[in-house]
Amino acid sequence: MKFSAATLFAAAASAAVIGRQSAVYSVSQFSAACITHSTQCLYSFNVIQPGTMETQGVNCTALVPANTDGTLPDVEEGTCSQSSRTFSVERNTDGLFFSVSQPVTPSSNQTASHEISNGELVMSFQPNANVQRYVGPTSFDLVYYL
Repeated sequence: MKFSAATLFAAAASAAVIGRQSAVYSVSQFSAACITHSTQCLYSFNVIQPGTMETQGVNCTALVPANTDGTLPDVEEGTCSQSSRTFSVERNTDGLFFSVSQPVTPSSNQTASHEISNGELVMSFQPNANVQRYVGPTSFDLVYYL
């Protein structure tokens, strides 16, 4: 009986570790908005990799064409200044899937993500323009599952 109790405890502990999230990047000053009376949307943020020797984050931006309905568009390979990091944004039914990636070796990247919910996105109905913007937290971690 002692053996089976120990086995169950070990299995439960292993399951907890597998589902645990690890912060890979920390984002601050995040903003995303479509520009009123424009066909463009701007994503902008600062990102740092915690637990490394990095002391200052890098600034990342993308000025991209808005969707025809004024919603925030997808971004592929957004750039970060003075860094090999890139970012992407993909729209889904729950909101936006935001991720940052950087090369680790010539054949692999370290990528982490954050889900932006529809509740953090608002539409503003302006004269002659409908535009979407992000109203959620400006700082958050990007994670991946172990």
